[in-house]
Amino acid sequence: MELRLYLLFVWRWAWLIALFAVIGGGIGYAYSQTQPRLYAASTMLMVNQDQGIFARPSPTFDDLRARERYALTVRELLLVRPVLERAASMVDGVTAAQLAARTSTSDVGKTELFLLTVRDTDRQRAVRLADAIVASFQALERDLLDNPYAQASSLIIVDPAHAKRTPVSPDYTRNIVLSIFIAVVLAIGIGFLYDYFNTRIRDEGDFTRRGGGRPLVVVGKLNGATPAAQLVTLRDPASLDAEAYRMMRLHLDAIPGDERPQVIAVISPSPGEGRSVTAANLAVALAQTGRRVVLVDAHLRHPILHTIFNVPHQGGLSNLLSTPVQAIEPFLRVTEQPNLYVLTAGNAGGLPAQLLGGPQLEKVLAVLRQHADVVLIDSAPLLTFADTALLLRAVDTTLAVVRVKQTTEEELRHMLDLLRQTEIACLGVVLNGVVKRRRRLQFTGFSSSPLIKSATIANRSEIAGDTGD
Repeated sequence: MELRLYLLFVWRWAWLIALFAVIGGGIGYAYSQTQPRLYAASTMLMVNQDQGIFARPSPTFDDLRARERYALTVRELLLVRPVLERAASMVDGVTAAQLAARTSTSDVGKTELFLLTVRDTDRQRAVRLADAIVASFQALERDLLDNPYAQASSLIIVDPAHAKRTPVSPDYTRNIVLSIFIAVVLAIGIGFLYDYFNTRIRDEGDFTRRGGGRPLVVVGKLNGATPAAQLVTLRDPASLDAEAYRMMRLHLDAIPGDERPQVIAVISPSPGEGRSVTAANLAVALAQTGRRVVLVDAHLRHPILHTIFNVPHQGGLSNLLSTPVQAIEPFLRVTEQPNLYVLTAGNAGGLPAQLLGGPQLEKVLAVLRQHADVVLIDSAPLLTFADTALLLRAVDTTLAVVRVKQTTEEELRHMLDLLRQTEIACLGVVLNGVVKRRRRLQFTGFSSSPLIKSATIANRSEIAGDTGD
């Protein structure tokens, strides 16, 4: 994975990482508050080796090794149970077990010196305990070292025990930093698992990474709570939202005249991806150039175009498909937009798959080709019903619509694979619902290849309300 993808991942989950970091810091601080404050008293000691064989003027190598082992032995004997029990009995408020847990020794650089450190909740008691351990060892050392003839103590007190006024534990900085680190790792893990199991397309980059190539058009979240209110090319033609649909029209205009498709089916993998709103806005954008456009509602199960344009629903495509001999003109509904007519789904009975799969469909489309410069067909979801697969056999090309945070990678790949397997051309993919406030206008031109074409479109949206099928 490229560094850029890692950075995008961190940017996308920055809010969760920041939230967990704050929570982790709070937990680290709260934990530190619950811990007892410990003070550390240290005394600097050195092992007296000026006795017996250790006092030779010219010690051998074995003598030096014996001196080192002797020093380590003395350090370990300071922490044995008899010494600690005697020391604990000399100071009130502590047991031998507690003293053993709070006592340690450490080297002082590369010297023969070492520190004996005792931690306790009371600063003065920590000092007394450090002195008591040394005194206890000195009282017991002849028995511990099995040397009843020693003339002096094996320990030399270089620096008497003392303790700083500030506690050494809890370490607020360490606890808070460690808690923040654990919380950030946990947040990153949650984000990674969410991205791994959530295959919904998140944005333009994710669309490309998941095999969709570059989207033909990127559309933001449209103003309006209903599909009719989202007819921006008619209600608010000066908006940047409407400009995105005019860029789709520009893509069609770039196709050479002899290759330009006349009958275009607008498809989507699943319901709710903005297919009908896209078809309606594109139809208005085409009609605004003077073309005669017929918008056909072929979603016979759940038609919606009649509500978007507020036209009668009695009589439509299903009626034409169920009755062989009928004139089409009476079923074309006039809209507010000049040159735009809507052929609603109609109200005839029968199974949609049988109506769209029959020979009458090609006859109806042949007549519509004579009546219109462009025929746009709003279809049923491609992966949900068989209706659209039957319909696509009679069209020139398709325009796919997917929505961010709804369409999954599996649905996208399935739709594109189905189009390739059936050798049905696709102008490109419209990416709906992208939350981006500023986007650069760009147009890449047209290629006659049946593969997905691409052009990136600018769009600006301020109020989220993009609904519709």
